Amino acid sequence: MALELLFNLGLAVFFIYCFFFVGSTVPAAAPDTLGGAEWSRILLVLLIISLLANAYKIARSNGGNISFKFNFDIKKFVTNKMFIGSVIMLAYAYVLDTVGFLVSSLVMFLLYSRLLGEKRIKMLLLSAVGCVALLYVIFDVVLGIMLPRGTGIFRTFALFIESYI
Repeated sequence: MALELLFNLGLAVFFIYCFFFVGSTVPAAAPDTLGGAEWSRILLVLLIISLLANAYKIARSNGGNISFKFNFDIKKFVTNKMFIGSVIMLAYAYVLDTVGFLVSSLVMFLLYSRLLGEKRIKMLLLSAVGCVALLYVIFDVVLGIMLPRGTGIFRTFALFIESYI
């Protein structure tokens, strides 16, 4: 419990540093618009508030009695859904530029949905295709943000799919 509390407070301090760092390094946006710095700062404030609220909840859960016990089981850690989900997201981020948004996002949604407990293949495929299509429409069509197409055969596949949209 104490390690979780220290971790939350440490992250809050780091995000406070990031808040000021982003403000000093990112160029200011045009007047009456939200630029990259403002969006980052909004997200950082939400993260800081969430971390501090979680730290308060942790400190209050034992009536202020905080004990520093370190009990670490590697098997339990590696089989934890949070760890597996983090590995899936890291692998997704690593292959996104090479494989492209469409294929890598489809695989990531399939794996993550399966991790969260969905066992029906039809529902896995339907939800993954639906989420990827929705995200593609939001970012590429509505917002005009170019998503990674990948390289080689993945790029050819992405261009083939985009030709129908």
